[in-house]
Amino acid sequence: MKTQYDLKKITWRKVKGHFKTITAHKLLVMQHCFRIGLYRQGLMHDMSKYMPSEFLMGCMYYDDGKSSPTTGERKELGCSFAWMHHKGRNRHHFEYWLDYPLHLEKGLFPLQPVQMPRRYVAEMLMDRICASKNYNKESYTQHDPLQYFKHGRGTSMLHPQTAKELHGMLRILDERGEEVLIRFVKEYYLKGYKI
Repeated sequence: MKTQYDLKKITWRKVKGHFKTITAHKLLVMQHCFRIGLYRQGLMHDMSKYMPSEFLMGCMYYDDGKSSPTTGERKELGCSFAWMHHKGRNRHHFEYWLDYPLHLEKGLFPLQPVQMPRRYVAEMLMDRICASKNYNKESYTQHDPLQYFKHGRGTSMLHPQTAKELHGMLRILDERGEEVLIRFVKEYYLKGYKI
């Protein structure tokens, strides 16, 4: 399996485009995190995307911001090394929260989801909203993040309680709008009230 960078694939146009795309997303998530009171997480969100192991791959497979560069990397290499690096350093991704159980039940997958702390679920929620805004641009609606969740890969790898909380908040966004969701997350969810 080929794992090294092909620097010939990196052009100045791709570097500028990828930098602009990840920075616009990072800033939008930061603004949304600030709105719910997650200031440190907002500042630190996705900083690993600027590390060479993620940034260079992102530049190699950049496609004008139409989809994630990790898709192109997966198509060519069979997996995404940039994604594996990213999910292992960013707690707002549910894939970070997979672990081996002490006692594996027969027939179960050896990695099991762990319930995510609420502050990372809230950051994941803001990340999903902002990704929908970035990818859908002018056609974005408050219904897009819930639709993405319903059709998304890997949701079975979410801890059942984490999935319930995320789905519930995406439904609030879908049915009542962003301002109601922001108020709910800040004043209710992040204060630990039972859902």
